[in-house]
Amino acid sequence: MFRRTPQDPAILAARAAAQRESATAAVERARLLAQLDREQQEAAAAHARRQAAAHEQERRRRDAARRVERAEARERRRKARAEFAAKLRPVLPLLLINGGAAYAQAAYAYSEIAPAAWNTASRVAFAVAFSAALESIAVYVQWHAHDALMLKAHATAASLRRAAWGIAAVVAAINYAHFANGITPTAAAIAFALLSLLSPWLWGLHTRRAQHLQLLAEDASLIDDAGVEFSPKRRRMFPIRSLMAARWSIEHNERDPRKAWDGYNAERAARAAARQADKTNRAEKVTAPPETPNDPADPAEPVTPAPAAPVAPVREPVRPARVTARSLTAGERVIAAHTAEPTAPHERIARVAQVSVSTVKRHRPRPATGSPSAPDAAATPVNGTQVKVAA
Repeated sequence: MFRRTPQDPAILAARAAAQRESATAAVERARLLAQLDREQQEAAAAHARRQAAAHEQERRRRDAARRVERAEARERRRKARAEFAAKLRPVLPLLLINGGAAYAQAAYAYSEIAPAAWNTASRVAFAVAFSAALESIAVYVQWHAHDALMLKAHATAASLRRAAWGIAAVVAAINYAHFANGITPTAAAIAFALLSLLSPWLWGLHTRRAQHLQLLAEDASLIDDAGVEFSPKRRRMFPIRSLMAARWSIEHNERDPRKAWDGYNAERAARAAARQADKTNRAEKVTAPPETPNDPADPAEPVTPAPAAPVAPVREPVRPARVTARSLTAGERVIAAHTAEPTAPHERIARVAQVSVSTVKRHRPRPATGSPSAPDAAATPVNGTQVKVAA
């Protein structure tokens, strides 16, 4: 009843071909989808890796920045501690000295001054306030002296230092009276009095150091050098010469030990040469041959002066010497000339000694028979005048 209609083989072949193409397309589509999925997954994985690498790099950068910041913070703290230690080191003895003196004042105030009816906290507070007030007076004045010196107000600094010393002496006397047995000294009295008394001296040490550093920072040439420093062996071998060479270096602003030693020795040799030349010159003047005096009784007879002895040239010293040998006085020159020419007249002695005739008469030794200028004196070669003696 129902018969299948025979189909055209061409149609069936076309249909089969279409089915095959559809299956092939489906397979290709599935392959492409799978490939796309793989590519998307690979891209996502690569993106994830890049993100992870970026996050890791950022984390490392932040860690490095934090390490650098921590290192800088540690360096700043180290520098701050070093600066604080450098500032504390010079004043630490001051703090210890003042702390010991303040403890003595506080102990005395707690046991002797604070009322016994007060509670412990009130007595301790009173003792601390009393000791701080008493010990801080000299410290405060000395601090102002330090500040004035750093500001180059030298007169103000000096007056404030004197005031600080006076106040410290008064506070030291109070400390001594607290712990002394009447007027008999005790170890505690001497120790605590010295703690109060030495505070201005220690402040002065700190002030001079700070001023030295300030001058170094401004200009090193503003510091007055103390001369050269010779080796201990040189000082032992030449104690006096080393001292004089150091003095020479201070006067001439010389800091090289070798130059200072050579310069002082050169000046020393120059002084010795100058002394020798001066001695030779004086000896030649004293030992020069006397001139023949004119006879008043025979004024027409010419007198030929004796030729002067040749004088050896005096070599000039290397440099002018500041210290010369002691010069002879007028009286000593007259005595020397008289000793060399005892029969010479006053005028000759005056010329040789380079003094006046009145000076020669005053200092020249008189003959044993009396004054050569007496009215009844006989004619002598000293006065050079023939006087008639009464019969």
